[in-house]
Amino acid sequence: MADVYALHEGGFGRAVVLELRDDLVAHAHAESQFAFWLGGPPVEAHLGDTVVHYSEDVALGTNEYESHDARLLDRSGPAIFLVLYISKDWLERVRAESGRAFFFPSPRVPISAPLRQACWRVLDAVLSQQESRRDEIDSEVEQLIQSAIDATLAPVPPEGLQKRTAMLDHRLRAAIAYMREHVHEPLSVEEIAGRVGLSRTQFFTLFRDQLQTTPQVFWSAVRVEEAVRRMLQSKKPQPLTSLALDLGFSSPGNFSRFFREHMGVSPSGFRRAAGTTVQHTLTGIQ
Repeated sequence: MADVYALHEGGFGRAVVLELRDDLVAHAHAESQFAFWLGGPPVEAHLGDTVVHYSEDVALGTNEYESHDARLLDRSGPAIFLVLYISKDWLERVRAESGRAFFFPSPRVPISAPLRQACWRVLDAVLSQQESRRDEIDSEVEQLIQSAIDATLAPVPPEGLQKRTAMLDHRLRAAIAYMREHVHEPLSVEEIAGRVGLSRTQFFTLFRDQLQTTPQVFWSAVRVEEAVRRMLQSKKPQPLTSLALDLGFSSPGNFSRFFREHMGVSPSGFRRAAGTTVQHTLTGIQ
């Protein structure tokens, strides 16, 4: 179980204050992410062979679609986080304006005293939920993101940058397009691979070599991304039961479990924090 205290949407992306009561499975997000531990039991994250132990002095920074998890090291209570989901468009604008390759070269973000203070200022601003402070929150968050990236920023040789920005294999691009077009279907990884003429092994190799993740983690991220998009952008909230079935889940309960395992919060909790709560409690969605 988890809950969201507050959620703020801005030009940078999304800021969430999260209460985590259970582990998160290996997952990824369409956005880059900065996660700052505010308190509670110790938590660690795994990115491949790298282990990041959250503390007052260490946060987690992940780039888009980088697979990671979260594990509570004891169950004495909830762990509280400030999580920033940083939009690709915002990062591209920052990159264009600065001429620098803005990404997290290491998932372990060192937290200095000034950066820690900036995190707490953002927390206070987000929790205030005052419409008059929206511009202030955006400004604070943007400065915090840049400071967090600067804390891990390392010189990138031209060939390294070219490798990161190289065009994806056409079969991989076709697979990603197919996932997005068929996000409402309960597809297996093997089915998607077959659609673009690849074996399961070839499919996994392409994702590993070009996106540093697995097809299943990427496919799950696409489904989570679509669920979040619908919950945040819909002027007339769609009932969560209907949303679950639209996204190809066999039952609302399966969708609820999937969403909690990837986002650390229930669909209804996320919707409440976003200010789009429907009036009726829906069986199977907690």
